[in-house]
Amino acid sequence: MSYQALYRAWRPQTFSDLIGQPHVRQTLMNAILDGRVAHAYLFCGPRGTGKTSAAKVLAKAVNCQNPQGVEPCNQCEACVSITTGSNVDVEEIDAASNRGVDEIRQLRDKVQYAPASVMKKVYIVDEVHMLTTEAFNALLKTLEEPPSHTLFVLATTEPHKIPATIISRCQRFDFRRIEPELIIERLREICETKDWTADEESLWRIAEAADGGLRDALGLLEQTAAYARGEITAEAAAHVMGGVQTEELLALVRDIVESRLKPVIDRLIRWYSSGKDATRILYEVLQLLRDLFIVKLSGEVPPRFSKNYPQVAELCSDDWLLDAMQRLGEVYVQLRYVDQPRIALETALLGLVPRTRKSHQPEVNYQPEVSHQPQAAGSVPSHSAGTHPSTGMQPVATVSQPVPTLEAVPQKAVQPQPTSQPATQISSPATDPKDASGQRAKPRQPSARTTAARKTEVLRQLYAASDATFLEQVTNSWEEILTLVKAERITTHAWLINGDPVLATGDTIVLAFSSRIHRDAVMKQDERNLIQQVQSRVFGRDVQVLALLKADWQAFVDTLTEQSESHDDNSNPTNDGDDLVHRAVGLFGRALVEVEDKE
Repeated sequence: MSYQALYRAWRPQTFSDLIGQPHVRQTLMNAILDGRVAHAYLFCGPRGTGKTSAAKVLAKAVNCQNPQGVEPCNQCEACVSITTGSNVDVEEIDAASNRGVDEIRQLRDKVQYAPASVMKKVYIVDEVHMLTTEAFNALLKTLEEPPSHTLFVLATTEPHKIPATIISRCQRFDFRRIEPELIIERLREICETKDWTADEESLWRIAEAADGGLRDALGLLEQTAAYARGEITAEAAAHVMGGVQTEELLALVRDIVESRLKPVIDRLIRWYSSGKDATRILYEVLQLLRDLFIVKLSGEVPPRFSKNYPQVAELCSDDWLLDAMQRLGEVYVQLRYVDQPRIALETALLGLVPRTRKSHQPEVNYQPEVSHQPQAAGSVPSHSAGTHPSTGMQPVATVSQPVPTLEAVPQKAVQPQPTSQPATQISSPATDPKDASGQRAKPRQPSARTTAARKTEVLRQLYAASDATFLEQVTNSWEEILTLVKAERITTHAWLINGDPVLATGDTIVLAFSSRIHRDAVMKQDERNLIQQVQSRVFGRDVQVLALLKADWQAFVDTLTEQSESHDDNSNPTNDGDDLVHRAVGLFGRALVEVEDKE
């Protein structure tokens, strides 16, 4: 049986068949019982929730020759003709393909004629929001005062696109998404009727994928049954919907939590080779993390969950699950704008590896020079080695030297002016500090205020050593750099094109990115090395790349402006011109500032 035949066979024929919409069912039944049927109804709601089906049931109920209370009998000539779509007085119009004013004028003319075979003429206008403004205006008067023998039912998935003048002339019903439990109950009935076998997990997968739409659930059930020849399993459902089996997803989470990176990459490669989509994989991982969090909170395992859920949930802390869901949720939203979603997915999943992961090679953590005071002996660094200070995220991959961003700048990148006191570089100790009891001490995490102060201090040191002439040279050569990078590796170009050079010293270029994903991707070791090689060829000397967010750069520029304004307020009024020149030179460089005397 085809999907359309299956849908027609299980389409609601009475008000009792309208599952998941008790408020609509009860209101319409009471209106028919009391003889107060309105002249126009507006049915709104997601696709597949029964809007058009309810309209046809209503058309049969008001025209049935042998009603069973308020329910249509579905046996009389009127009911049968309406069900089959052969009744000339009950017309279903697709507004998506009949959206012009001429079609609505023809409809307005036909409304005036009396029905030929039933008591009421019923016009069901599907996707009514697709009508043009002129068509709505042509319908307006007829909809307000239709003949007594006419009933309008307008159906739409986007009610916000319908003019308020139309909505005010209708009784509005909002159809809700159907609960998964009700969808599964209907799917079980169909499977029993068709002699199909289906396990609990497969039905839950289909119901959740349908997102509250019974029509979509019927289509997925039919497709899965055709693929599995009537033996519907969770594996078959996952294959049809392009998803991943639950056991495979649980194994992925276990590998991430236990810091086994190679199996994670191997699984992703295997899923991609089998045609899985990055967006679908990320969606299913998010669903699984949510289910694990529910299991961990409730301590109970619903029947639809795999027996391995409690074991994996035990390995995950509450904080890790919440952080993972938040970070993956951000990536899921931005994935549609990424040129290489596979890279973004791999980066996001590897970034979930706990910070306590140990590498076979020692990691060297470069830190900026943030203080001119010597550090006290035996003091603990303000953040742990290998952890990104601003985000609390560990490096994406294990490398001999972590990639520096603005928060972790190599010492040679900053060349501050000499001071009277020697500067001390904060670096990771060779061994972890221990407390008085001999236990390994936990490193203190930096506060948001401390991290912001560090970023500002690093930018001040870079700004003090800035070279406006070199920045102008970088800006003029930026298109050439992008072209050369694209010739070497197109994926690196896809990330780098989203950055802008904002600051340059003698051997460092600072790039600003609006997206954290783009910034982190450019600063991966391989990507950064390639960019630096290209820039070294262009400028004829070694040049390294640092990255920051545009929000951090703008905040730093604002602090410079505030300080300049404060200095201007406290200065002699006769020196306003000199202060303005000083601020312009400080912001743009002496090479770009030209002073003219207009006196």
